[in-house]
Amino acid sequence: MIDSENRQQSYGARIQLDGKEVYVDLNFYTLRPDASGWAEVYEDYITHLAEHRRTVETALRRDFEKGGIVRKYIDCHLKELPSSILEKMLAPTPPSLSPEERLLSLLSLKRIGLYPGDDAYAVWDYTPGWQYTDQLIVGNTDEAGKLEYVSWES
Repeated sequence: MIDSENRQQSYGARIQLDGKEVYVDLNFYTLRPDASGWAEVYEDYITHLAEHRRTVETALRRDFEKGGIVRKYIDCHLKELPSSILEKMLAPTPPSLSPEERLLSLLSLKRIGLYPGDDAYAVWDYTPGWQYTDQLIVGNTDEAGKLEYVSWES
């Protein structure tokens, strides 16, 4: 339970989403102290988390196919990572796929950051693995789950 009178700046927990562990944090950095209605928006967003995930992941796939930032991220990692690391990284993926498709298939959701009061309400962080890179592909949605934009961050 969050006490609106003594609200902390941030709360976080690990959850299971579609059978995988994901860290979810709720951040109040930009929310006015007197703001109301944020709890209902949060509850609705969390209730539809699996649906929002599909929306974000579909958008990431489309961005990759159109040669957008996701494609640039994949291409950069294929070019910059040592071949020994790439070999280890891609080992669990089907060798019949292209290296680009194999690396794309490894992007895994690690964190969902929720920011009531911010334009980018939710930030979805994807990585092929922290042991390989500190770079993220990020899907940003509004409070209704509509994708606003995709970015490459570290």
